[in-house]
Amino acid sequence: MFISQLVTALIISTSQNIYFEEVHKNLTFDEPVQALFDGVDGNQLYIVEKQGVVRSVTLEKTETNKPIFLNIKDRVDVGHSEEGLLSIAFHPEYKTTPKIFVWYTAHSPRRCVLSSFVTNDNGTADPDTEEKILEVLQPWGNHNGGTVIFGPDGYLYLGVGDGGGSNDTKNNGQNKNTLLGTILRIDIDSNEGDSAYSIPKDNPFVGESGSRGEIWAYGMRNPWRMSFDKSTGKLWAADVGQNKWEEIDIIEKGKNYGWNIREGKHSFGQPQSKEGTTNPIFEYGRKQGGSITGGYVYRGKKIPKIHGQYIFSDYLSGRVWRLVESPKEDAKYKSIKILTRPPISISSFGETPSGEILACGFASPYSTKGKIYLLVPAGSGDSSSNTDKTR
Repeated sequence: MFISQLVTALIISTSQNIYFEEVHKNLTFDEPVQALFDGVDGNQLYIVEKQGVVRSVTLEKTETNKPIFLNIKDRVDVGHSEEGLLSIAFHPEYKTTPKIFVWYTAHSPRRCVLSSFVTNDNGTADPDTEEKILEVLQPWGNHNGGTVIFGPDGYLYLGVGDGGGSNDTKNNGQNKNTLLGTILRIDIDSNEGDSAYSIPKDNPFVGESGSRGEIWAYGMRNPWRMSFDKSTGKLWAADVGQNKWEEIDIIEKGKNYGWNIREGKHSFGQPQSKEGTTNPIFEYGRKQGGSITGGYVYRGKKIPKIHGQYIFSDYLSGRVWRLVESPKEDAKYKSIKILTRPPISISSFGETPSGEILACGFASPYSTKGKIYLLVPAGSGDSSSNTDKTR
């Protein structure tokens, strides 16, 4: 299915009266993997394309231009489908400190790179100002994690995959002496010695023998998209499973999320003790999909009925859900489907400054052209009369 075959609005079930609507009628993007704002201009949206380009567009439906904000194709290597320019973040004080931070893959040797770039007076990021902050060697091309995000505390958080391959054969997930398979927390506004950053003194493993001080949490397989809840400050992360279970975690200081002892709530491989590991708050199996995409807790005003609910999806199945608190004692959360027609594969969600939800959507998991969508209430867009009655 080609992207041109997508309808203008991707309708969700009538009982919920919400749907994904195309932000732009005339724009498509090459493998978009992130949509975000700079914290200064609420009408300026930045789209990260996997091959190494960041574009800057307005939110106008009739927009036809997508100028380049940053182009680092010359240093981004995409030998594997999970490699590329995976995430960017703007400095929390971007207006006075015009820096962006990027996470991308490079080869010779194969590694992931966290770098900063300075924005010029003309409003574009200068590729020649790259300062490499952190490099993590990768044994394989997959499981590169990929979210760079600043927390309410002003520190930079970064999700790093276990290094790829199958079964975590190098046991990176349970090894605190490597940065693979972790969530990192660093201070990019100061440095220590020859390092381009410093380690916050309250990080959980600072001073612990055989542990990296940058680690905030560990036991991750491939955290694909993290977000902070605007209201509570909690850090939500989706961790892609291997062959049975996809999971959602709330990341907390010093916690071990279990890979490769466990996949979701279940023992992985040979049964072994899960003592000291932390359960995901939600999981789903292969009947529902095979590659989770983490989203955001909805804190917007346009759809009050889903306020405080976590929106997420599965890239392979095209399913989208909202996570709500469960009345059952044995389950803290339950999922409610958000049905789209036709299904779209969502590579990433975004959040507007006012808390509305964006999505980078493809016609199928194998498409390279994508569009940006906004979750809206029925009746607010051009296609509100097109009701999907599918259950």
